[in-house]
Amino acid sequence: MPRRSDATGYTGVRERPSGTFYSEIRSGPERINLGTYETAHEAARAYDAAAWRLGRPHAQMNFQDVWTREQAEDLAPPPRLITDEDKRRHKMLWRRLYHAVEDERLMAEWKKGFPEDAQAMRAFYVQRKAVRKASRVARRKDKAERRAFVLAQEAGPQTIGDDDDRWLDLFSSTPVSDTTVSAGSDSSD
Repeated sequence: MPRRSDATGYTGVRERPSGTFYSEIRSGPERINLGTYETAHEAARAYDAAAWRLGRPHAQMNFQDVWTREQAEDLAPPPRLITDEDKRRHKMLWRRLYHAVEDERLMAEWKKGFPEDAQAMRAFYVQRKAVRKASRVARRKDKAERRAFVLAQEAGPQTIGDDDDRWLDLFSSTPVSDTTVSAGSDSSD
């Protein structure tokens, strides 16, 4: 016998004004939408399947005749798809899920059959990641240098103040020609 708790007679099931039944379950502060169903019984079965997945105790289920998660999922119908757009989107999502699962299975099979190739592929992607990171760092550095140059150009020419040490370099007592040694000169003169 199912557990009865509200106007529909099932936990987590509400009737909509259109006559369909909406099922939801709470997980902490969140409400998880389980879909819209033709009957309250179908919506309650969907609630039970979700409750099993969330690890709820058997006493909180609508139906006490279900003893495993797989059994609850088998008894729960898929949600009602109202419009053609809903049906198309649902079909597309199931296709994507199927392809993703199949890709994972085939990739695992390939890695098991060709471990050297899998290792080479892993090394390739590690190297590619390092090259991309170095390129990104170089681009950021170049961008920072260009920005500094533009900011310096916008600031205009700079003058040297009276207390700047660069004046000492301009007017030092030793001429520049005395401090440099040319390649062809001999210092023994």
